[in-house]
Amino acid sequence: MASRDARFDGRFVVAVTSTRVYCRPSCPSRTPKPENTRFFGLPAAAESAGFRACRRCRPDAAPASPEWNVRGDLAARALRLIAGGAVDDEGVAGLARRLAVSERHLHRQLVAEVGAGPQALAIHRRARTARLLIESSGLPLADVAFAAGYASVRQFNEGVRAAFGCPPGDLRRGRTAAVLDAGGVLELRLPYRAPLAAGAMLDLLAADALPGVEEVTGRTYRRALGAGEVVVAFPDPPDSPAATLRLSLDDLRDVTAAVQRCRELFDLDADPETIDAALGPLARARPGLRVPGCADGFEMAVRAILGRERSAELAAREGGIPGAAALRTHSDATVRALARAVNDGSLPLDRGADREATIAALRALPGITPWSVSIIAMRVLGDPDAFPGDDPRLLRAARRLGIAGDKKALLGYAERWRPWRSYATMHLWAESE
Repeated sequence: MASRDARFDGRFVVAVTSTRVYCRPSCPSRTPKPENTRFFGLPAAAESAGFRACRRCRPDAAPASPEWNVRGDLAARALRLIAGGAVDDEGVAGLARRLAVSERHLHRQLVAEVGAGPQALAIHRRARTARLLIESSGLPLADVAFAAGYASVRQFNEGVRAAFGCPPGDLRRGRTAAVLDAGGVLELRLPYRAPLAAGAMLDLLAADALPGVEEVTGRTYRRALGAGEVVVAFPDPPDSPAATLRLSLDDLRDVTAAVQRCRELFDLDADPETIDAALGPLARARPGLRVPGCADGFEMAVRAILGRERSAELAAREGGIPGAAALRTHSDATVRALARAVNDGSLPLDRGADREATIAALRALPGITPWSVSIIAMRVLGDPDAFPGDDPRLLRAARRLGIAGDKKALLGYAERWRPWRSYATMHLWAESE
């Protein structure tokens, strides 16, 4: 905090008791006296304790702490589900059911870990989304309220005041907001931690893209998302560490979930300096290379099972990869088993799933390969340590780099990359192209 080290932004916030404001560690304001400071792991915890976000350093706009995407325990799963809108959609009771715990235990666990319960975390999520929409769009404030997940305009006004210390109109005053165009396209910014090897990541996505579903052109990614469309562009060179997101949605209430899905799709909450330091020489050619997520967990799982060619044929025939209910009678036995398990709710495929239990369930599917399980773990579950060691591209790259000459040697060498073997996989794939 004293050195204003931006590497710690998002990892914790600094609350000042004399001003009742909380800041990023890198805030340019005068460093407060030690006796006047309190530290919180998440902005929501600071807000629950009665502090509001600093208007100068915008701690609520920093990328989220990477810790919660790495961990697979109850607290981390709950935080990922809350970020995706689980409390807004299902309530705290629904969230607890998905995690197979009681509401009381969930609340106690989150308060112990991050200093705020599930409801407080959901309230912070709404306020953060509201600020993003107020400052980045020309939407009427009443529309912003419902798009952010508030039940009423009054609740919206009170929530924004509590989080930022001013009414919603003050956040927009003096800003030039982009108005929705005739097609209903909303343009927003997605901040991330630099560096980010956007070109290398987009090249890998382009090689695996499904025709008619997604497209990569230069440094821009475009795909269908439900009934709408998302377009994410990475500037070159970047003026600031932020991508541009253009959303076309039928229902503005889907904005928050779409933004979170795009953050996961491009792994924008990762900590590249920590990961690259752990990978050592492997990361030097492409610092900041991320592990892409997916827009739909079931779609990605089907693609991992069928491979690119058969997935493309299915998408061309059906206008995209159909949902689980439609593929329960698919000709491929593994896809049938996957679709039935997803359709009956016994196999959740999202960032909130229990990674160990889901991987075990995937391995039990008839005919599924270890490679497919690893890809699903990486891109659907967000496991940072998955490693498809039987992928011939990895061995080819390892030989080229002088790392290993056979599969056994590569698996042994990869132990030094734990817990970041998913990121090592991305670097080896990029090297093999």
